[in-house]
Amino acid sequence: MKDTLALHLFQPLSPKDVARFGKFLQSPYFNRRADVQALYRLLAEHSVSGTLAVLEKEQVFAVVYPGKSWDRLQFNYLASFFVELLEQFMACEELLSDRFQNRLFRCRAFRKRGLERHFEKNAAELLRDHHDTPHRNAGFWLFEYQLQNEIFAHQLLQSGGKQTNLPAVTESLTNFYLLEHLKWAGATRSLQSYYREALPPLPLAEAALEAVATVPEQDNPALALMHAGLTALREPENEENFQQLKTLLRTHRNLFPPAEYRDLYMTAINFAIRRHNRGERAYTLEAFELYREALELGILHENGLLPRHTYINIQNLAQLTGAHDWALHFLETAHEALPSAERDNIYRYALAGFHFRRSDYRAVLELLREVDFSDTFIQLDARKMLLRSYFELGEWLSLASLLDSFKAFLRRQKNLGYHRENYLNLVKFTKKLAKTVHAGRSKRAALAKAIRQTESVAEREWLLGKLEG
Repeated sequence: MKDTLALHLFQPLSPKDVARFGKFLQSPYFNRRADVQALYRLLAEHSVSGTLAVLEKEQVFAVVYPGKSWDRLQFNYLASFFVELLEQFMACEELLSDRFQNRLFRCRAFRKRGLERHFEKNAAELLRDHHDTPHRNAGFWLFEYQLQNEIFAHQLLQSGGKQTNLPAVTESLTNFYLLEHLKWAGATRSLQSYYREALPPLPLAEAALEAVATVPEQDNPALALMHAGLTALREPENEENFQQLKTLLRTHRNLFPPAEYRDLYMTAINFAIRRHNRGERAYTLEAFELYREALELGILHENGLLPRHTYINIQNLAQLTGAHDWALHFLETAHEALPSAERDNIYRYALAGFHFRRSDYRAVLELLREVDFSDTFIQLDARKMLLRSYFELGEWLSLASLLDSFKAFLRRQKNLGYHRENYLNLVKFTKKLAKTVHAGRSKRAALAKAIRQTESVAEREWLLGKLEG
């Protein structure tokens, strides 16, 4: 059954989901087919034993329909019924897990059935409970609009249009649209670098931004915070935008769910890192402090795991700001939150980076000897650390071998953009640098001039430092 949709949908279910699906199928309201229940029992048994992948269609058919000859059409019908019920189960689970949406559908059912008093009581309670939640993101206003829309339909019928909640409907719709617009305008701006052609503009983009700019912070702080994030993306040279975004991030900390709040923090962090990469060292500390704040707020983890690039970036920034003890403590304590499949590799690579910045090149070689990465940019950085370590330790044979393999690796990579040229020049100039270790001043000066005149060179400062030191 490995190529069937039924198995594809069933395999990811947790043991709890499997048990609840069994109860779902036992209800005659949803299912009256005994063969579907038989198929469920067979799959549930093999799920426990971990042998789902080896089940064959003919084997399943023989268990579900004992004594019958194999019939492909009947098996396909069975699988189709099973898939339909499993999809219904998943939808029911989602509805039951969302207490507000569940209650909204109940209110809608009461309204449609003319249960006026019951609708009014439940809608009022739901509205109060919804307003008690801390978030004021687009999702809050979308639900608010849906609920106010139900109330409007009820009031329109009761009063004939003389008394309705129309202002609440339009306010919630407007807030939802503006917040969601800012979100997607920011996403479009961030993703543009991945596309060769300009992404299509959002409908009513300028009108929406003009409307947002007129809303005072105290009237809608969530809108002000989202607008500050987008402005920082659109005008990365404007220091005032960055300071405004930081202030709002620290002032309004409960307006967004963790994932959305993380995105806003990452907007500020990326602003600072962009300026750090240009050599503006004040922004190195800014980026590090923002990362630390986000760590303390617990918003950097995704599904309980810390992304590897976040882990690496934090420790690099910590060392660049001189917080070496903090960086080492972070490496040791936070690595358990890394994805298990790559945890040891990432930890060793990050620890190698720690020792590299401390000029402990022997430790770098020991750690990177046991590291294997699929991520191309981490491979580039690991090879760069090996290159410099071999040079600093005077291990010329190892360096020569690495330079040859590094060059071959770069030639194979077709999607590195400007990074490819940067590192190819690093390899070329390191070979020449190794040959000038004992050369005269004129040869070393000529090599330094060539490095300065070459537009794209990775580790330019290190190469020049070796020639001028």
